[in-house]
Amino acid sequence: KTTPNFICQKTTMGFSAVHALSEFLAQTLFVFICTGCAAGVAGEPGWVLQVALTFGFAITALAYAIGSKSGGQINGAVTIGLMVAGELDPVQGVANIVCQLAGSTVGSGLLSLVFRKGADLTGGLGTNHMDPGFSPKQAFLGEAIMTFVLMYVVFETAANKKNKGNSALAPLAIGLAVFLGHVVLIPIDGCSINPTRSFGPAVVASAQNRGKNPWKDFWVFVLGPITGAVVAAVYYKLISGMEANEEDEIGRAHV
Repeated sequence: KTTPNFICQKTTMGFSAVHALSEFLAQTLFVFICTGCAAGVAGEPGWVLQVALTFGFAITALAYAIGSKSGGQINGAVTIGLMVAGELDPVQGVANIVCQLAGSTVGSGLLSLVFRKGADLTGGLGTNHMDPGFSPKQAFLGEAIMTFVLMYVVFETAANKKNKGNSALAPLAIGLAVFLGHVVLIPIDGCSINPTRSFGPAVVASAQNRGKNPWKDFWVFVLGPITGAVVAAVYYKLISGMEANEEDEIGRAHV
């Protein structure tokens, strides 16, 4: 009996249209569901918790749904982190990111048909922006740290072959990490930890002239998550190498 290879889907053929299209569909649904929740409840009592849970549950459900197809990355920063760690073919990774960006835009476009300007409580289809009292540098650090948490959970639950027995629970752990990121970051910048999630709403809100300038400080929502993911990839490779060396030394000592 085999289990889906969640998150990291290596391919010897270099490119799989199934993987890329699965990322497109999942990102479309993810953005529609999660920013849709924010558009409907932002500012209401308990809304931060509700939105954070929605992001966490959505990533869990969608990762289970397409885990056997693409691995269920649904996050450009995660895709980049996997490529840096050598867990994902670069050609496939680039294709996945392109489809994630397209899916995010389509998902936000569909949401704009449901939530007209007057009904959208976020004012901008759930676009990310600095909350008063926080600077872009502070938000960048927060985005990097919480994306590091997410990326490291991905590595240790979905990519680490030593944890293969628990791989079926990887999407749940990853969903919890996404939830934690949103609980911390929503009051700071709306929480991205996912550049492709932030891209679509910014494109559609800009085209429809909704809310604040969606491109202001947009670099935070791209470089922050990518930095956190890359640092997590480097740390994972480093700690895994150290662990392997220690095991070799122990093995030689018992010979």
